[in-house]
Amino acid sequence: MYVTSAENNASAENNANMCGDIRGDVGGAMCDDVCDDRRRQPNSASPRVLLVDFQAEDAEYSVPLGCACVGSALLDTGLVDRENLRIIAPRLGEDKTQLARRCLESKPSIVGFSLYCWNSGESAELARLLRRAEPSVALIAGGPDAELFASGDTGDCPFDEIFLGPAETSVQTWIRAHCACGGRARESRDSCRSPATKPRIIQPEPVDFTKITSPWLNGCAVPPENHEVLWELTRGCPYHCSYCYEGRGLSAVQHIPTERLESELALFVRRGVEKVFVLDPTFNLQRDRALSLLATMREKGGGIFWYFEIRAELLDARQAKAFGELNCSVQIGLQSAQKRVMDTIGRSFDRELFVKKIELLNGAGVVFGFDLIYGLPGDTLGGFRDSLDFALSLYPNHLDIFPLSVLPGTSLHGQRGQFRFDCDITPPYRLNGQPSFPARDMAMAGAIAHACDVFYTLGRAVPWFNAVLQPLDMRSSAFFQKIADETESRFPSQGCASDMLHRDIEAFQCEVLQAAYERQGKAEMVPAVLDLVRYNGALSRAFAEGETTRLKLSYPLAAVDGGEILDVEGFAGEYKIHPCTVLIKPGIDGPIVKIV
Repeated sequence: MYVTSAENNASAENNANMCGDIRGDVGGAMCDDVCDDRRRQPNSASPRVLLVDFQAEDAEYSVPLGCACVGSALLDTGLVDRENLRIIAPRLGEDKTQLARRCLESKPSIVGFSLYCWNSGESAELARLLRRAEPSVALIAGGPDAELFASGDTGDCPFDEIFLGPAETSVQTWIRAHCACGGRARESRDSCRSPATKPRIIQPEPVDFTKITSPWLNGCAVPPENHEVLWELTRGCPYHCSYCYEGRGLSAVQHIPTERLESELALFVRRGVEKVFVLDPTFNLQRDRALSLLATMREKGGGIFWYFEIRAELLDARQAKAFGELNCSVQIGLQSAQKRVMDTIGRSFDRELFVKKIELLNGAGVVFGFDLIYGLPGDTLGGFRDSLDFALSLYPNHLDIFPLSVLPGTSLHGQRGQFRFDCDITPPYRLNGQPSFPARDMAMAGAIAHACDVFYTLGRAVPWFNAVLQPLDMRSSAFFQKIADETESRFPSQGCASDMLHRDIEAFQCEVLQAAYERQGKAEMVPAVLDLVRYNGALSRAFAEGETTRLKLSYPLAAVDGGEILDVEGFAGEYKIHPCTVLIKPGIDGPIVKIV
């Protein structure tokens, strides 16, 4: 049930399906060296365990890694037989009555839930139905959002036990006690359990990864063929950011043993895994370990695309070069470019040093992005806009911008009164407003963030965005604020990003830019701007979607393909209009462009 908060974030982007029962054929993912006598000979005293991990409605594929880790730990005790362990990953929005009926078909004596901010409400709803239908079932829960139920803020808590922090060892201790007392989850529970009964809070125990079997290698977690997985390399974080609960319950950073990681990687390659989200919030914390892992991924990772989280201040030239040699994307938690705000949340920030570190990534040709949070203590709308301008000046490939969530279990949650936060007490715990960032400013920041997401990130604007804004003499944040209403009208923020076609966004980009240039009396530059946008857009679609585009340019191909066009004003003044038509199509070594 426990997963890191890195998984909590990454899973939102990951795909999910209704995972079946782990019994039966696992498609070759189960390693022969774990097929011991304990697995082959069912234990008649084994409790029946069902682990539940709700997944996002718009997801397609995923592995419920938190549940798989706990399931694997239960198998390690020898008290739970593989035949009596099931892991399911239903979608949010499923009919809970029917789901409860399906859950009870296997007659479980224990049902465990993996709680995240996006699924804890529906998990509790299902648990209440199970409680009413079968009072004798032990209901347990853990995961990042377990703090909500541990705090007592929910009132009616349907769970008997709440596991905080890493749960593999603590759930092993619990299952031994549970089986020893005849299968009763706790002495006070009976068929008339009162809704007011408080759950028992179980604190984490140290996890020794040399004694815990890998859920990937024993088949509890099965890598989906030709899709993506979450891969845990490390637990814990040495930093103490007040808004984050990464590393809670851990006194130090723990690394998964290298031998286990190499075996897991070999399994991913055999299964044809296409993308791996690395669960390590500070991947480059130890330079030599990071370099060694990057070398292993490059040499043995096949065609996998990698996603990392790193700390910019720890980056050096060797790391940047290693990332540049790997098919990957790097995410950096900038959060804010306001030093006073960063000081308040327990983070250091040196703007000049940050710029130098990002220059290493740009120099090595690394794909990277930033996280930004608006509404942090002491932040303002003006401060957020400055942070956005700073971030975009460094040419990130994408930006992920979020309102502050005041998560239970974090130190910031305990300070919400001190900072006079108006925030939701239910998931996702979003900040509605605070004295320096009132509700109207939060709404404006959200509109700016959405415009940036559509126009810049989904619009793949990094190659040309700063270049086309320079002649307009506009800051990025002012531009996004100006087009916020148009963006919302064309691409509603409540819609699904996966439904947005790049061609549609590109058409919107061209309309907006043409209108902006014409308003400033700079219509003569429009043909160069449109060539720049459309040419790069066609290249990106050939690369990302394998799409072929027939494109009419206003200028010769050699001129558009060169770097001179990035000086839009100088280019438009020097080059004459000379239309040509080009065909841009995918190729083995990248897009192929030819004049037709």
